[in-house]
Amino acid sequence: MTALAFLALFAVLLGAACGITALVQLQKVKSELAELKKQLKSSAPASVKAVPVMAEQRTSELNPLNPLAVLPQPQPTYSAGTETKAAPVDLFSALSGWIEQQLIKRGMVWVGALALALGGIFLVKHSLDAGWLSPALRSASGAIFGLALIIGSEWLHRRSQGHALNNYAPAALSSGGFISLYAAVLVALDWYQLISPAVAFPLLAIVALSASWMSLRQGPLLALIGIVGAYAVPVLVSTDSGNVPALLAYISLVTASSVLVEQKVKRPWLWWLPMSAHLLWLFAAIWLASSHQLWAFWLVLCGSFAMLVWLPRIGVKAQHMQFTHQPMRSWWPLNRTLILSLALLVVACCSLFDTADIVSFTGLVVLILLMLCCAATDSKSELLIWLSFLPALCWLILEPLGLSADPYATSSASLKQHLLLLAVFAVPFCSVALKWPQRLQWSSALALLPVLILGVSHAQASLEIQQQLQLFWTFLALLLVAAQSAMALKTSHKAAAFIQMAGANFALTLCFTLWLSDAALTLAIAVQLVLLTLLGIRLNMPVPHWLIKLIVAAVLVRLTTAPLIGHYETELLLGVHWSFVVYPVALLCFALSWYLWFSTTLRSYLEGALLHLVAVFITVQTQYWLNNGVVDFTDMNFNTLTIQAFNWLLMAWIYQWRSGKAGSTAPLYRAAAAVLVILVGLAHLELSLEENPFWHTQSLGSVPVLNLLLLLWGLPAVIFWGFSRLPLKLRLKKAALYLALGSGTLYLTGAIRHFWQQGQLLLSLPTSVAEQYSYSLVFLTIAITTVLLSQWQNKSGPRKAGFVLLSVVVLKVFVVDLNDLTGVLRALSFIGLGLSLVMLGWLFQRLQKSDVDTVSS
Repeated sequence: MTALAFLALFAVLLGAACGITALVQLQKVKSELAELKKQLKSSAPASVKAVPVMAEQRTSELNPLNPLAVLPQPQPTYSAGTETKAAPVDLFSALSGWIEQQLIKRGMVWVGALALALGGIFLVKHSLDAGWLSPALRSASGAIFGLALIIGSEWLHRRSQGHALNNYAPAALSSGGFISLYAAVLVALDWYQLISPAVAFPLLAIVALSASWMSLRQGPLLALIGIVGAYAVPVLVSTDSGNVPALLAYISLVTASSVLVEQKVKRPWLWWLPMSAHLLWLFAAIWLASSHQLWAFWLVLCGSFAMLVWLPRIGVKAQHMQFTHQPMRSWWPLNRTLILSLALLVVACCSLFDTADIVSFTGLVVLILLMLCCAATDSKSELLIWLSFLPALCWLILEPLGLSADPYATSSASLKQHLLLLAVFAVPFCSVALKWPQRLQWSSALALLPVLILGVSHAQASLEIQQQLQLFWTFLALLLVAAQSAMALKTSHKAAAFIQMAGANFALTLCFTLWLSDAALTLAIAVQLVLLTLLGIRLNMPVPHWLIKLIVAAVLVRLTTAPLIGHYETELLLGVHWSFVVYPVALLCFALSWYLWFSTTLRSYLEGALLHLVAVFITVQTQYWLNNGVVDFTDMNFNTLTIQAFNWLLMAWIYQWRSGKAGSTAPLYRAAAAVLVILVGLAHLELSLEENPFWHTQSLGSVPVLNLLLLLWGLPAVIFWGFSRLPLKLRLKKAALYLALGSGTLYLTGAIRHFWQQGQLLLSLPTSVAEQYSYSLVFLTIAITTVLLSQWQNKSGPRKAGFVLLSVVVLKVFVVDLNDLTGVLRALSFIGLGLSLVMLGWLFQRLQKSDVDTVSS
């Protein structure tokens, strides 16, 4: 009953789809006819009064080589005239008339086809309810009715050949007939059990395939009926045998039939629809198949790639094979066969995640070889070289390398599989790279993928197996070094030679990785930067800038994160802490590379790398020397945090200043400066709240002025002022200037208190009269100097700020300072302050007068 309900729903949806398709196609034909009418009208005379004036053919226009040649006829030129205007058209009446015509001519046909299909189904159902015929005759009557509709549609199709618009009626009759046949078989199976699932399955398959092939005569809509029905047969009829190989064989037959039909009909959806159904059944087979049935899944998967991807790319007779170099832009946009290959790879990876045994490994190897063969015979399919590594990577991750108890045993199945996987990639890469050196994708893949296979295999293995196979893996990496070096020396293609030498260096880096520790590995990568540059100079081959940037980025990331990780702490190189060796050598490599790339656009990139490495080196060394020889950024005291904050602020200013001359790398400099400023802000937040020397006892040093306060507030004030002089946004400049004033004020206040309080700034300590006068004297001097300089420079803002500061200082003197003085000292203080203010006013008036005289002259 469920199957019949599904069939009825399918018939309704099919009828609606057919009607919509008919309307769309007819509208397309009518628009084309209207366009043709418009062109005919435009080529005709515009009005009755328009008189054509023929241009005379001059004798000079005759062909001197062939006087009898027919020259183009002169085009008539119409004189201006009064054109007749077309009568206005009632759009509503035209639209309603068009809809009426479609309902009569096309819609009624498909409604009739739907009625016929439902009639066949209801005939069988009513015969069952009324008991007219035996169950066998009831099912047979439905089948006979369906066959009659199909035969009638073929007769009508032959009568209407040559009239494309009339072919909808035969297709409608055929669709009703095939749906009736579906219903008859399902009723015989589901209701009466007249036939077994083993008989119903092939009957339904024959009906579906027949509908697909009849679409070659009566249109693509029958193909839709056949394709949907054929792929739905295993769902509608279940034999409960669990025979997955037979299921996949049937799906493969349906797919092959659909592809052949699509090649004749030439409708894209007739390719995408069966491919989607084919992939869905392959996904289902992953979970339906038992372990001893996986061979069928991998056989169909590899066969699907060979027949649906490789064969269409090169042609049935291999007439479309291409061996010439094709640029990478020819890969895009991806055509449908490459999209299908990517989908098949996803299916293969899902199968590996479900079951990874020897059968799966064998199927994986065959699939990879087929993909490499397709890429070798069709240079536009070289994207498959890189895609083929995806299932191999899944296998390496899911099946780590394992060995037997004997450390010298080489008969381990896991080891053989990993070596075979390495050979599957390395041998084809070498062969194609030697035969066609201009196909650079193969040399690039040889440089990267085998090394990645060795690296992933080594990284996934346990520590014990890594130690056992360290020497053997090094030997394999050295084989890659030797092979690619020999290929580079042999080939005459410079680009291929460079890629192969770069691949040799990459394999050599793997050797370093296997034997060297973390810090030494960073040095090995940094040395590769110089070696690649020298190699490009020697071969007279431009090194790709992205490769240099990638190596520089790798070194910077390692050297920036190394001090934060912590497990480097006990590592020594040449008997000293690793930072004393690694950072200077890396700086030397960067400096040599900067010199070698001086006249290129990489210069600014390498300059930024040098600056960043210098900043990291200074930070690490500061932490090392101030933290008792330990580079531990989780343990930072007041002194360490103060010095580090100053270092970061200075480097932030350098980065921001350098961004103005960095060109395309300016965003990197600005981003680095922003990160450092954020770090400085967090550090000073800690120093101001938790470690502030005004309410916590801190060791600041005993020397006045030149003490830790200079790094805490003094020099940062100068740096903030430097930020305000850089080409920043106005609000950022103001913020930098305010920060400079705040830091400077804190430094002056702290320096005065540090001098009078024997190296401390605690507010709890008593403040002497001399200290009070020192504050007043210093800030009075600053205020007077600010007012005079701003008046001289004619800057009103600083002048106003100077007067405000001067007023505050005078108020402090009268309110605070003079209260502690008596007698002659108080009188002399008032007299001195008054004379100072009078002299300041007199000097200010003289400056204003000189400015007025200058303006008037």
